[in-house]
Amino acid sequence: MTRVLVLRAREDAERTASRLRAMGFTPLLSPVLEIVGTGAAIPRGPFDAVLATSAKGLEFCPEPGGLRTLPLHAVGARTAQIARELGWRPDLFAGEARALLPLIHARHETAARFLYLAGRDRQSDLETDLRAAGHDVTIVETYEARAASALAPVALDALAKGEIAAALHYSRRSAEIFVKLARDAGLTKALGEIDHLALSREAASPLPRASIAERPDEEHLLRLLRNR
Repeated sequence: MTRVLVLRAREDAERTASRLRAMGFTPLLSPVLEIVGTGAAIPRGPFDAVLATSAKGLEFCPEPGGLRTLPLHAVGARTAQIARELGWRPDLFAGEARALLPLIHARHETAARFLYLAGRDRQSDLETDLRAAGHDVTIVETYEARAASALAPVALDALAKGEIAAALHYSRRSAEIFVKLARDAGLTKALGEIDHLALSREAASPLPRASIAERPDEEHLLRLLRNR
């Protein structure tokens, strides 16, 4: 069976692995990130809406309370799905921040106050754009993604032997960490011998080469794998 390297954080990787097995692939898990809560406190509002670019921002929100009654503007269909399951009210969502921004601007034509539940390591496009348009953005870093110190031994062995057919990349940071850890292990050449499949151009940018999903969601990423 074709071996596919999954680099996501453990919980997400297990979910992806189940889908890969159902598709007839053999998943090889080597999480390069560990997601942990920061315990950051939520400041007092009022706020006009909540922003989230990952479901983790909501899952690690310490005391959501009345925040769940506010409109939620989210990046990603899965973020919106998890939000509903947690009792939030997602009313705007798009696959990428750059696609979400026009929707937010259309909804909030005058200056608004946003609470952004974010990760410690993130792209700053969303907050930068909204502040440039005159909006107030309060950022609370509810979680952080800690980098692994090495790839899993089974992944290192498979890379060295050329036994990995493809690697799935969901974010720029995880791709950067993977490339660094592979090079640290003396496997730079092996990076060029597997098919890199990326969720977006941003996720593909640290890679030597990559195929990019038609849309930035797992469904289209796995479709890319199926059609490779």
